[in-house]
Amino acid sequence: MSYRTLLSALVLAAVIVVPASPADANGFGSENGCCPFADNAKHVYNSDSLETRTKSAVKAAMLKLDSQTDMTVAYDSTPDASTDVESFDRYYVDYWDLDWDGSSTGYNLFAYSKCVKSIPPADSSQARRCDQYEVRYDLKDIDWMSTTQRQALACHEIGHTVGLDHSTESGSCLRTGSHTVTKYGTHDVAHINGRY
Repeated sequence: MSYRTLLSALVLAAVIVVPASPADANGFGSENGCCPFADNAKHVYNSDSLETRTKSAVKAAMLKLDSQTDMTVAYDSTPDASTDVESFDRYYVDYWDLDWDGSSTGYNLFAYSKCVKSIPPADSSQARRCDQYEVRYDLKDIDWMSTTQRQALACHEIGHTVGLDHSTESGSCLRTGSHTVTKYGTHDVAHINGRY
Protein backbone atom coordinates (compact mmCIF):
# COMPACT_ATOMS: atom_id res chain seq x y z
CA MET A 1 0.00 0.00 0.00
CA SER A 2 1.36 3.38 -0.95
CA TYR A 3 1.87 6.20 1.52
CA ARG A 4 -0.89 8.25 -0.17
CA THR A 5 -3.39 5.35 -0.02
CA LEU A 6 -2.55 4.72 3.64
CA LEU A 7 -2.92 8.42 4.45
CA SER A 8 -6.30 8.56 2.66
CA ALA A 9 -7.50 5.51 4.59
CA LEU A 10 -6.42 7.06 7.91
CA VAL A 11 -8.16 10.36 7.12
CA LEU A 12 -11.33 8.51 6.13
CA ALA A 13 -11.21 6.45 9.32
CA ALA A 14 -10.78 9.60 11.41
CA VAL A 15 -13.97 11.22 10.08
CA ILE A 16 -16.28 8.24 10.45
CA VAL A 17 -18.61 9.02 13.35
CA VAL A 18 -20.59 6.33 15.10
CA PRO A 19 -24.04 7.68 16.05
CA ALA A 20 -24.84 7.70 19.76
CA SER A 21 -27.26 5.06 20.96
CA PRO A 22 -30.18 6.02 23.21
CA ALA A 23 -29.43 6.61 26.87
CA ASP A 24 -30.54 3.19 28.02
CA ALA A 25 -27.36 2.22 29.86
CA ASN A 26 -26.74 4.95 32.38
CA GLY A 27 -25.51 4.95 35.94
CA PHE A 28 -28.36 7.04 37.31
CA GLY A 29 -31.00 4.33 37.16
CA SER A 30 -28.72 1.56 38.34
CA GLU A 31 -27.31 3.68 41.18
CA ASN A 32 -30.79 3.93 42.65
CA GLY A 33 -31.54 0.29 41.93
CA CYS A 34 -34.44 1.23 39.73
CA CYS A 35 -34.92 2.70 36.35
CA PRO A 36 -32.64 3.96 33.60
CA PHE A 37 -35.24 6.27 32.03
CA ALA A 38 -38.63 7.95 32.39
CA ASP A 39 -41.84 6.31 31.24
CA ASN A 40 -42.76 8.74 28.46
CA ALA A 41 -41.77 11.82 26.46
CA LYS A 42 -44.01 14.18 28.43
CA HIS A 43 -42.43 15.48 31.64
CA VAL A 44 -45.08 16.97 33.93
CA TYR A 45 -43.57 18.75 36.92
CA ASN A 46 -44.59 20.43 40.16
CA SER A 47 -42.40 22.89 42.04
CA ASP A 48 -44.98 24.56 44.30
CA SER A 49 -43.28 23.59 47.57
CA LEU A 50 -40.03 25.31 46.57
CA GLU A 51 -38.73 28.67 47.71
CA THR A 52 -38.95 31.33 44.98
CA ARG A 53 -35.25 31.17 44.07
CA THR A 54 -35.27 27.38 43.65
CA LYS A 55 -38.65 27.41 41.89
CA SER A 56 -37.41 29.84 39.23
CA ALA A 57 -34.31 27.67 38.65
CA VAL A 58 -36.44 24.53 38.21
CA LYS A 59 -38.79 26.34 35.83
CA ALA A 60 -35.82 27.52 33.74
CA ALA A 61 -34.42 23.96 33.66
CA MET A 62 -37.74 22.47 32.58
CA LEU A 63 -38.11 25.08 29.84
CA LYS A 64 -34.56 24.25 28.66
CA LEU A 65 -35.50 20.55 28.44
CA ASP A 66 -38.61 21.51 26.44
CA SER A 67 -36.79 23.86 24.05
CA GLN A 68 -33.68 21.74 23.46
CA THR A 69 -35.22 18.29 23.04
CA ASP A 70 -38.16 16.39 21.61
CA MET A 71 -39.63 16.07 25.11
CA THR A 72 -42.74 18.02 26.09
CA VAL A 73 -42.82 19.77 29.45
CA ALA A 74 -45.96 20.74 31.36
CA TYR A 75 -46.56 22.31 34.76
CA ASP A 76 -48.90 20.59 37.23
CA SER A 77 -50.30 22.82 40.00
CA THR A 78 -51.54 19.87 42.05
CA PRO A 79 -49.23 16.84 42.32
CA ASP A 80 -51.09 13.66 41.41
CA ALA A 81 -50.62 10.43 39.46
CA SER A 82 -49.82 12.37 36.27
CA THR A 83 -46.95 14.32 37.88
CA ASP A 84 -43.58 13.02 36.66
CA VAL A 85 -41.25 15.23 38.71
CA GLU A 86 -41.93 16.84 42.09
CA SER A 87 -39.27 19.07 43.60
CA PHE A 88 -38.52 19.93 47.22
CA ASP A 89 -35.97 22.14 48.94
CA ARG A 90 -35.01 21.98 52.60
CA TYR A 91 -31.96 22.05 54.83
CA TYR A 92 -31.05 18.38 54.60
CA VAL A 93 -28.61 16.53 56.83
CA ASP A 94 -29.69 12.90 56.51
CA TYR A 95 -32.47 12.13 54.03
CA TRP A 96 -32.88 9.00 51.92
CA ASP A 97 -29.95 7.68 53.99
CA LEU A 98 -27.65 10.11 52.20
CA ASP A 99 -24.97 12.22 53.86
CA TRP A 100 -26.01 15.66 52.58
CA ASP A 101 -23.51 17.73 54.54
CA GLY A 102 -20.58 15.42 53.88
CA SER A 103 -19.90 14.85 57.59
CA SER A 104 -19.17 11.15 57.11
CA THR A 105 -18.23 11.00 53.41
CA GLY A 106 -16.38 14.29 52.94
CA TYR A 107 -18.54 14.95 49.88
CA ASN A 108 -21.29 17.56 50.13
CA LEU A 109 -24.53 16.72 48.28
CA PHE A 110 -26.19 19.77 46.66
CA ALA A 111 -29.23 17.94 45.23
CA TYR A 112 -30.43 14.46 44.45
CA SER A 113 -32.95 12.88 42.05
CA LYS A 114 -34.67 9.63 42.88
CA CYS A 115 -37.32 7.48 41.25
CA VAL A 116 -40.13 7.05 43.79
CA LYS A 117 -42.60 5.14 41.61
CA SER A 118 -41.56 2.73 38.89
CA ILE A 119 -43.44 0.78 36.23
CA PRO A 120 -42.67 -2.88 35.57
CA PRO A 121 -41.60 -3.73 32.03
CA ALA A 122 -43.99 -5.20 29.48
CA ASP A 123 -41.68 -8.19 29.16
CA SER A 124 -38.66 -9.45 31.09
CA SER A 125 -36.16 -8.33 28.44
CA GLN A 126 -36.91 -4.65 29.14
CA ALA A 127 -35.88 -2.42 32.02
CA ARG A 128 -38.24 -0.86 34.55
CA ARG A 129 -39.28 2.71 33.73
CA CYS A 130 -39.78 5.51 36.20
CA ASP A 131 -43.25 7.00 36.46
CA GLN A 132 -42.49 9.56 39.18
CA TYR A 133 -39.31 11.22 40.42
CA GLU A 134 -38.55 13.41 43.37
CA VAL A 135 -35.78 15.97 43.18
CA ARG A 136 -34.43 17.32 46.47
CA TYR A 137 -32.34 20.52 46.69
CA ASP A 138 -30.31 21.35 49.81
CA LEU A 139 -30.99 24.95 50.84
CA LYS A 140 -27.63 25.13 52.61
CA ASP A 141 -26.02 25.04 49.16
CA ILE A 142 -28.72 27.07 47.41
CA ASP A 143 -28.00 29.87 49.93
CA TRP A 144 -24.59 30.69 48.45
CA MET A 145 -25.33 29.96 44.78
CA SER A 146 -25.88 32.56 42.09
CA THR A 147 -29.02 32.41 39.93
CA THR A 148 -27.01 30.81 37.11
CA GLN A 149 -25.52 28.17 39.42
CA ARG A 150 -29.00 27.27 40.70
CA GLN A 151 -30.23 26.93 37.10
CA ALA A 152 -27.23 24.73 36.26
CA LEU A 153 -27.96 22.51 39.28
CA ALA A 154 -31.66 22.22 38.36
CA CYS A 155 -30.74 21.40 34.73
CA HIS A 156 -28.39 18.69 36.04
CA GLU A 157 -31.03 17.07 38.26
CA ILE A 158 -33.81 17.29 35.65
CA GLY A 159 -31.39 15.59 33.23
CA HIS A 160 -31.14 12.68 35.64
CA THR A 161 -34.94 12.34 35.63
CA VAL A 162 -34.88 11.59 31.90
CA GLY A 163 -32.10 9.02 32.24
CA LEU A 164 -28.93 11.03 31.62
CA ASP A 165 -25.81 10.14 33.54
CA HIS A 166 -22.98 12.53 34.36
CA SER A 167 -21.17 13.97 31.36
CA THR A 168 -17.64 15.07 30.57
CA GLU A 169 -18.90 17.34 27.78
CA SER A 170 -17.90 20.94 28.63
CA GLY A 171 -21.17 22.36 27.26
CA SER A 172 -23.40 20.10 29.37
CA CYS A 173 -25.16 20.85 32.63
CA LEU A 174 -24.65 17.15 33.45
CA ARG A 175 -21.02 17.89 34.34
CA THR A 176 -20.21 17.24 37.97
CA GLY A 177 -19.08 19.88 40.43
CA SER A 178 -19.96 23.55 40.64
CA HIS A 179 -20.40 25.20 37.22
CA THR A 180 -22.65 27.61 35.34
CA VAL A 181 -23.69 25.54 32.30
CA THR A 182 -27.48 25.76 32.10
CA LYS A 183 -28.16 23.67 29.00
CA TYR A 184 -27.84 20.14 27.69
CA GLY A 185 -24.88 19.28 25.51
CA THR A 186 -25.19 17.86 22.01
CA HIS A 187 -24.49 14.35 23.33
CA ASP A 188 -27.23 14.76 25.98
CA VAL A 189 -29.76 15.95 23.40
CA ALA A 190 -28.93 13.05 21.08
CA HIS A 191 -29.51 10.59 23.92
CA ILE A 192 -32.81 12.20 24.97
CA ASN A 193 -34.15 12.43 21.42
CA GLY A 194 -32.99 8.88 20.68
CA ARG A 195 -34.88 7.56 23.69
CA TYR A 196 -38.03 9.67 23.56
